Amino acid sequence: MKLGEAIPKYQAYRNQLQDKKKDIYKQLKNARDKAERTGNDEWTQKAAQLQLSYDKASEDFDKYENALNGLREQWCAASDAENAKALADPETGLGATIAKIMTTVARMCAGDKVPYSDEKKVMEYDDKMYGKAKQAQMIMAALKEKRKEYDSLWDKEGGEYDPEGVADNTQAQGELPKIEEDTGPDSGTDSDAGQDAGLGDAAT
Repeated sequence: MKLGEAIPKYQAYRNQLQDKKKDIYKQLKNARDKAERTGNDEWTQKAAQLQLSYDKASEDFDKYENALNGLREQWCAASDAENAKALADPETGLGATIAKIMTTVARMCAGDKVPYSDEKKVMEYDDKMYGKAKQAQMIMAALKEKRKEYDSLWDKEGGEYDPEGVADNTQAQGELPKIEEDTGPDSGTDSDAGQDAGLGDAAT
C-alpha cells in the first residue's frame, strides 16, 4: 500500500478508536460513580467489566497510533530525500536558482527586458530586492536607445521535483496492523452502561 493511501486510512481508523475509547471511559466513569454512590455490587461488577474494555481500547489505540506515526515518519523521510535531490540538482538546485535570480536582477538593473515569470522568481525570493531592481530597470530603460530582451532563464530547467507526490507514492514499509471493520464509538461497548446490566434508576 502506498503511503498516500495508507496514512488517511490509518488516520481515520485511529480517530474511530479514539472515539471508542472516549465513549467507554464515559460509561466507565458513570458506572464507577453509581457504584460508589449506591454500593450496588452489580454496578461494581459493571465498572470492572468496563475497565477491561477500556484497557483493551487503550491498547488498540496505542497500537494504531504507533502504526500511524511510523507511516508519517516514512512519508517525511521520502519527502526529505526528494527535497535533497532537488537542492543538489545542478539545473534546479538552490545554488543554480540563486545564480539565475542574480542574473535576472543584473539584467533588470541594466534596463533590459526579462520575462515576467523571471521577475516573479526574483519577487518570490526577495521582494525588496525585486522592488529596487524594478526601479533601476525603469530608470535605465529611459536612458537606453535599445533594450535587450532575454528569454527565460528557467525555460530549460531539469525535471520537476515533487517531494509530496513522491512521498505519497512511496510504498509503506513494514507490517501494518489490520484495520478491523465496523469499529466505532459503540462497537463492542454498551450504549448505556446501566441498560445492558439490567440496571436503571431504581438501583440508584
